[in-house]
Order: sequence, then C-alpha cells, then structure tokens
Amino acid sequence: MLFTGNLHQGPRLCATAGLWVAAAFIVATTPAGGVTLFQKSAYSTIDLAACTPLRRDAGGSAFLCPGLDGTAIYYARGDERTYIAAGIEAEKTQAATQTLKAFNSPLRKSGRATVEWRFTIKDEHRVPYAMIVRYFTRSDEARGEVLVVTRIAGGQACHVAYIDALANEDAIVLARKIADERARTFKCGEQAANVEGARGKSPM
Repeated sequence: MLFTGNLHQGPRLCATAGLWVAAAFIVATTPAGGVTLFQKSAYSTIDLAACTPLRRDAGGSAFLCPGLDGTAIYYARGDERTYIAAGIEAEKTQAATQTLKAFNSPLRKSGRATVEWRFTIKDEHRVPYAMIVRYFTRSDEARGEVLVVTRIAGGQACHVAYIDALANEDAIVLARKIADERARTFKCGEQAANVEGARGKSPM
C-alpha cells in the first residue's frame, strides 16, 4: 500500500519476504497523478548455502544469489578477494570484474553478508538503482572495513565509490548520499570509482 499526498517524510520499518525495509521516505505526486516514492533502503542477506553454484575450481568459486524482489546477485571469490554484481546477467557486468586491491570479504563471522539496496518505488514496484556492501579488508599491516557503492540501474552494474568505514564517523550516510546522487547517472566503463571522504584507516 502506498502513502498518498503531495510531500511527506517520515520513518518506516517493515519486514517482507526476508527483506528488511528501514529508512526515511518521501512521497511525491506526479502531474499525471501517479505516486513515486524515492530514497528508500531495503536489506537482504547473502547466504552462500542458499545460493546456486555456478562454478568451483582452483581459481575460485561463483554463485547466483537471491536479492531484492528477485534481483539476482552474482557473488564470486578468487585470490582471497570478492566480486559482487546484481541485475540481469549480473555476471557479465563490469562490477563482476571489480574488487578492492586489499584482501577482502563481505562475509561476517556468521558466514553471511548484508546488502543494502537503494531503490525507488514507482506504481507500487520497487526499482533498485544502487547497492551498498561492507567489505572487511586486510593487509599485512592492518584490518579495516570499506563500504562499496555499486550502480545497478539500467542493466548496468559497476563500482561508483569506496568509503573507509573506520575513517568516517558517518560512513553509511555518505555512502547513501553518493548512491542517491550519483549512481543513476554514473557511466559504467567511462567513469572511474573513487575513494570518498576521509581515508587511511582501512586497507583498500
């Protein structure tokens, strides 16, 4: 059910089909009378036990996992690094070849990873345009945490930005801001992802 009105902002929290939705939302009425909600977050879990294996060999492994409203997540491991993409034929997108230079994994001690989806709702359908994933990184000298913002709109998926989660007090706020302001217009294959905000505490 959609809220109606010219403009409203407030909190919402619900759980649907294993996905948690928790964020401020804005409701706008279009000139044609349609309703568009935007700048919302939903959370899903990557659990490799619930994913479909694509390959397992000496070079690593790859899986297809369920995401927001059936959006496929491509998850691959190789050389102690992780590659994550989402969308139609996610394994063929640029994001499927992108990772951090430092050794990394988004999996927590539970063996699961959390994906935050930024999405709009148009005519009662959720349309994701970005995802945010926390990578746990390490080098010979240090361990850290990095938020990776990935565009997943328009059939494209690629990294947009990297945020040192230990160097920035409000790292997730910065990640959401970048996702909302840049992801939909970010040109995969033409623009390069950059480190945003303070840096220096987490290996990247």
